[in-house]
Amino acid sequence: MHREQWTAAWLLGLILTVSGPACSSTQKGITGRSWTDPEEACFNVRNADSFTALHEMFVYVRLLRDESYLLTLDHVYTRLPFATGITISNIFSRVCSDTGAAITFTDFGHQVSCRIVRVEAVADKEQAERLVKYRTTPRSEG
Repeated sequence: MHREQWTAAWLLGLILTVSGPACSSTQKGITGRSWTDPEEACFNVRNADSFTALHEMFVYVRLLRDESYLLTLDHVYTRLPFATGITISNIFSRVCSDTGAAITFTDFGHQVSCRIVRVEAVADKEQAERLVKYRTTPRSEG
């Protein structure tokens, strides 16, 4: 009987070892609420220190007070990653999701303006980059 219990325990351990990775998340580095669903937020445009285009639809903003935000734009702008002179234009100093604020940048000497539809607080640039990668990586359905 002792050998049967040992064999059953060994088989159960083998099954759990083999099936464990299949049950784990395939979203490396994207775990918890802070990665997949950051809080929508607002910031004062006067405190913006730098802008970095992370994708054709996402811009990372770092503020003077060491705050970071990820901006989602209304459309894909293929030239945004190569843009120069990125600024924010808004009739109010406070920029929030869907307040009519826009990113303006220069593309081959022409001014381009694109509306900001979502402002999210992020911990840092690395988190913003992971979010953009997660949101722009095609996933199979099913």
